[in-house]
Amino acid sequence: MNHGMEYSDLGLSASDRILIWAVPPLLGAVVGWFIPAIADWATGLAWVPFQGPLELIASIQGPWVVIVTAILGLLAGMVLSHIAIKESLAVRLSDQEIRLRMHDAEQTFTRDEVSAVFLDGKQLVLLWRDHDPFADHYVRWVADSPELTPSLNALFLAREKAMENEDKEDAADLRRELSKLGITVRDDGKRQYWRQHGQRPYRP
Repeated sequence: MNHGMEYSDLGLSASDRILIWAVPPLLGAVVGWFIPAIADWATGLAWVPFQGPLELIASIQGPWVVIVTAILGLLAGMVLSHIAIKESLAVRLSDQEIRLRMHDAEQTFTRDEVSAVFLDGKQLVLLWRDHDPFADHYVRWVADSPELTPSLNALFLAREKAMENEDKEDAADLRRELSKLGITVRDDGKRQYWRQHGQRPYRP
């Protein structure tokens, strides 16, 4: 039961799913259709590997061959689409909780358990209130920080002003811009702390 909570679903959209289900099978069928011709052509090139399987395919004659290989390519594409959908992470957000689902497993974290949710490169990171696994890697940002480029310092400065003006939308947008440039930002009040993407978390 969701107790009347409204959720925002993140992850693959309906159009994304249609593309995933349509494109790989279609490409697989097209490639499969041309496999006999490709095999026949490749057997004349000594430098092409897998000559044995290619010669076997090229030796099979008949108009039905391209139909069979096209069907096999279609099936291979469908398997790939199924794996892509199955391996995708589904995220449901509300003002009370976050739900993560992959395969048949689902985990729910309440608002009280999580202090922040953000992307670190392609990874979704949840920070717990009692412990931040990346805590030892964060550095407090100060104006003209020598570890950062002038453009990164400019983004931090703009974000500092947005936070002072309580412009949450602009601050969030600047956080995303910094993330695109490889920087993860954590706030402590109006103080900004940062680290580079890809750093390993501290494990006690």
